[in-house]
Amino acid sequence: MKRQEGGYTLVELLLSILVLSIISLAFFTLFTALLHSSVVAKRQAVALTLATNQMEYLKSLPYDNLAIAGGAIPSNNTIPGTSVKIINGVKYTVKTSISYADDAYDGCATYPSQVNKQLYCRSYPPPTGAPAVDSNAADYKSVSVKVTDVGGLRLAYMDSNIAARVAETASNTGAMFIKVVDDSGNPITGASVTVTNSTLAQPTVSDVSDENGIVIFYGLAPDTSSYDYNVSASLSGYSSLTTIVPAGTLQPTYPNQNLLAQNSSFVTLALKPQGPNSLIVETTNTSGAALPGAKIYIKGGYKRYTSTADTSYYYDNMRSSDTRPTTDSGGLTTLTGLVPGDYTFCGDAGATSCSVGGTTYYLAAVVPYGGSNPLNPVTVPTYTASNPPATTFDYNGTAFLQKVRLMLTTSSTYPRVSTMSPYDGTISGGTLSNLAFTIKGANLPCSSTAASCSTQVKFVQGSANFTAACTGASAGIQLNCTVDLSAATAGNTQLVVITGGNTLTLPAAPLLGGFIVNP
Repeated sequence: MKRQEGGYTLVELLLSILVLSIISLAFFTLFTALLHSSVVAKRQAVALTLATNQMEYLKSLPYDNLAIAGGAIPSNNTIPGTSVKIINGVKYTVKTSISYADDAYDGCATYPSQVNKQLYCRSYPPPTGAPAVDSNAADYKSVSVKVTDVGGLRLAYMDSNIAARVAETASNTGAMFIKVVDDSGNPITGASVTVTNSTLAQPTVSDVSDENGIVIFYGLAPDTSSYDYNVSASLSGYSSLTTIVPAGTLQPTYPNQNLLAQNSSFVTLALKPQGPNSLIVETTNTSGAALPGAKIYIKGGYKRYTSTADTSYYYDNMRSSDTRPTTDSGGLTTLTGLVPGDYTFCGDAGATSCSVGGTTYYLAAVVPYGGSNPLNPVTVPTYTASNPPATTFDYNGTAFLQKVRLMLTTSSTYPRVSTMSPYDGTISGGTLSNLAFTIKGANLPCSSTAASCSTQVKFVQGSANFTAACTGASAGIQLNCTVDLSAATAGNTQLVVITGGNTLTLPAAPLLGGFIVNP
């Protein structure tokens, strides 16, 4: 008889090893998860003890001492808001938060809207018989304690309300209601808000905006006439903003506040998504040659006052002191941290505060590389890390959000163009055959009759020239023109202005030196 042979094939052996590996991996993963859960559970137990001890300590303090240093409650007797404990080699961070609470049991404080009242007046609506307005909205204190590990994982959390032992009396203080929004009006969560008053014995208070972008400060000392309450807001990735005082009859866009006893003051601050690297400035003469050593006056961003006649801005590198940047050997300089918005150069008329050495230079034209406006104002765009712009501009390996060329001249009689409208960049459709536009600047003399206008305006596209018919006045600050661009091809055009024997030719693409035609 033939002998039977036993054993495993190589394939069976490999499959067995694979199955054992999967089972072993599953057990190892389970063991690791259980070990991690055990470690976290032990740390949570320690954290809960720390939170309980902190809460009991807070309850033992006098009511007036329940205030965090630099927190939302004004007090000269404060406790630290954060402490660190190291237990068995593990670092625990204990963060305490204390703020006043407005409860509807005795009425509600004054709020900017009914929606806000319902959100922030606890136990709303007030019971029957409650006062129409609470004369002391700081009804009790809301206390929370959070314990986290070194990685920021929350291990324990406790909160409680603590009331004073005496009955509430009418307050001689006021409240401030602050809302932080983005440039679209959406609430910003997590913004740091600070309120200061340097003329009163009023401690600085600060807090973080909630999910509605709101921060409320109670118990602030009255200030009835001097606008001494200064409010500021900031958040990483956004512009920062601070209120300012009125200047004579000029009312600030974001004003400092007065505060009446038993009343509320309301402030809204709009922060803009902002990138760190804002603007590359390129300086040339009117022939395009670089101008090194040029000191450039720039202003823009947040407007200081509501009046349209006033042209002062938060960013102004000559308002309080001369901090003008100077161009390098290639005629370039950069600016960082600019608030997104419009910026102007060399003064309102482009005639002051741009210089090389001791020589004054006049701004013949400012031409951006990006955006939609071919001249002034030049826009620094908003920036979000999650949705960066498609186009940036390089300077020594660093990407900037905008780049602009300043065409400068020492001649006070050279034609200067500051704005051109319409300025949305692209021109298309039926307007091409009879495009009406306006140019403003200086040294653009003209007359009420196009045939006798001494300033010639045309658009150049390759070898094609499109001459405009313009009217104006001898003062030479504005031209009203029409031009036929129906024969132009798709793409950029260059604006050319000729007067008094001088020719100003704006640069071609990639700069926006004229209208973009889209037949």
